[in-house]
Amino acid sequence: MERADHSFRRTLTLTLCVFGFLTVGAVFLFGHLLFRTLSKDVMEDALVDSRLDAERIARGVAERSGGDLYTLTTRQTEIDSFVGSSLSERKVVSEVRVVDRSGKVVYLFKSSLVRPEQPLGSAAEGGRVVPLAPGQSLQPLPRSVETSMPIGDPFDFAVPIGDFGTLYVGVSRRELEARVEALREKLYLRTFGAAAVSLLGILAGSVAVALLVQRVRRVDEARAEAERRAELGEVAAGLAHEIRNPLNAMGLNLELLEEQLARGEAPSGRGRAGPSELAQAARHETARLSRLLTDFLSYARPSPITPVPSDLNEPAAEAVAFLGPEASRRGIRLDFRPHPGPARARLDAARVKQVVLNLVANALDAVESEGASAREVDVRVEDAGERWRLTVVDRGPGVPEAKVADLFRVFVSTKPAGTGLGLPIADRIVREHGGTLELVSRPGQPTRVEATFPKA
Repeated sequence: MERADHSFRRTLTLTLCVFGFLTVGAVFLFGHLLFRTLSKDVMEDALVDSRLDAERIARGVAERSGGDLYTLTTRQTEIDSFVGSSLSERKVVSEVRVVDRSGKVVYLFKSSLVRPEQPLGSAAEGGRVVPLAPGQSLQPLPRSVETSMPIGDPFDFAVPIGDFGTLYVGVSRRELEARVEALREKLYLRTFGAAAVSLLGILAGSVAVALLVQRVRRVDEARAEAERRAELGEVAAGLAHEIRNPLNAMGLNLELLEEQLARGEAPSGRGRAGPSELAQAARHETARLSRLLTDFLSYARPSPITPVPSDLNEPAAEAVAFLGPEASRRGIRLDFRPHPGPARARLDAARVKQVVLNLVANALDAVESEGASAREVDVRVEDAGERWRLTVVDRGPGVPEAKVADLFRVFVSTKPAGTGLGLPIADRIVREHGGTLELVSRPGQPTRVEATFPKA
């Protein structure tokens, strides 16, 4: 029992570890795939929003400049306010630049500052800018200029300002990476939390299952122990009863024999048993006790069967041939009808022969009982589909249906000299072969016992 418990605990622990590892792996794999998808969505959303902001700012700058980029100088505060308000919700935009058609910067807005980083008309990041004269306007841009062109940073957008210039919006790679990193940390934290909760759930469920299994096992063991004790008590009571009767008879006969020998009496011939008859009766009871102990040991300590490919006809024929002389001596017709062809099955021939001997011996005793309709016993081997069927039919007085099930219990017999072990032993041997044993009987009708064996 301790070895079984240790094996169970080891199996449960191994199963828990494997299942926990797979669960955690699945959670982290899901988190990784989800992070990749979300990070891609975050970047795409940021770029799309920045693109829309760039187009909106370009339209606003065009409206406020009136086709003259020089006016941006005089309306710088208004433009700063407009650009700042447009980008207030966009933390990823690093700068906004307005460039004339010759590529010179006329306006620069850094999102980290509230005002432009450099005044209009000055060099930006090393570029040379020619100041615009008051009232001077730029020439329209050619229609062939593309509405969107990346510049140095691959996350920059170029949007035309009407036909007079170009608005560049720079998206901060660092800010995008910071957003993705924040998303990663948050997602990993939640993934760890989900994995921890999953492991705790698995652990709690495993503990509950283990406790439930142990409880069920204890209940099963207690029930099995109670059944064993009940069966042992029943067997002990039956065995004591079966032994007590022969011992009482033997004791009485030996007491009478002792009295006769002490008085030197001889058989009187007037119905009194003499020393010879008393000794014979004692030998009969001794033989009965020996048969009882043999059957009991066969039932209590059965040897394992060794099935091999066999013909069911053969052990049945041997058993009938063995009991044939006894049936003839008692005036009983014993008929055997084997299957016309080989009845192939995996059998322990010696044990199957023991089954047939028990069944036929019971049938011979039944047809000698009071109320038998005929002194006939039939034994047949038949094909029953996927099984072979061995049938023993007697025309004895029959058994009430309510008592049929009791005949499969130990020490229950309808015969005065029966041990009550023959049918239980036969039933167990048949079941060990993977077959079934069934008894069908009613008072005044033939009794039929059917033993089935799987085909080979």
